[in-house]
Amino acid sequence: MLTPSEMKDRMHELARTDGLIEGIYNYCDRWCERCAFTSKCLNYASSKDAPSSDGPELWDYLHNVFEATMLMLDEMMENMGIDPEEINKMEPPEEPDPKDHRLYKKVYELSFTVHKWLEQNKPGAPSPEVIDLIPPEDEKTHRFHEALEVVYFYNFFISAKIFRALSGSGDFEPEEVQTDSNGSSKIALIALDRLIAAWSVVMENLMEHEDEILKFLLTLAEIRKQTEITFPLARKFVRPGFDEL
Repeated sequence: MLTPSEMKDRMHELARTDGLIEGIYNYCDRWCERCAFTSKCLNYASSKDAPSSDGPELWDYLHNVFEATMLMLDEMMENMGIDPEEINKMEPPEEPDPKDHRLYKKVYELSFTVHKWLEQNKPGAPSPEVIDLIPPEDEKTHRFHEALEVVYFYNFFISAKIFRALSGSGDFEPEEVQTDSNGSSKIALIALDRLIAAWSVVMENLMEHEDEILKFLLTLAEIRKQTEITFPLARKFVRPGFDEL
């Protein structure tokens, strides 16, 4: 495993690689397995050094990543003539807590409601008694399982991106488009679009849960509309790589 110093040098080396798109990883959905831009992503390239297991090696690796990142930040501050001690003395700005925003509260609550529902109902999981009797998967069943995969993947993703968007919403002029808040809210909106479509497919296959899923869909539609109102320029944000011609 690389030491923090070696990892820092590795990050610098990767950052100089030709063909990478700067910042592409900031506004993606983190679903690398389905992404066509992994060859142009610094985050994906650096993740290849990570251990595949969830054991102690992973925690050692993450610790080294943190230490390497801090070394890089110290270098950057030194090059910019910034004293790290002055940073440590800074008082946090008095800004509204994103956790208190009604948009974040709504999406956070829905995420846990859906998580609980998925845990209780386990859609798509056959019972042990019938698993040997299941016929080969047809196209409709395949779409159903793909839709479920989307539901599981994006359920908590949206609340994280909305939180990030709200955290930086006061740092820029209202008419600026290329801001982190607009970028974060745009990928949240993309995820919301995909979730709404996925839940519609799930509902077609689970009509016995139609009323519950309709409530999820209505809440997702409300969150989507509220996000567009809160961040009216989000859809215009140009994500590096993904939205460029």
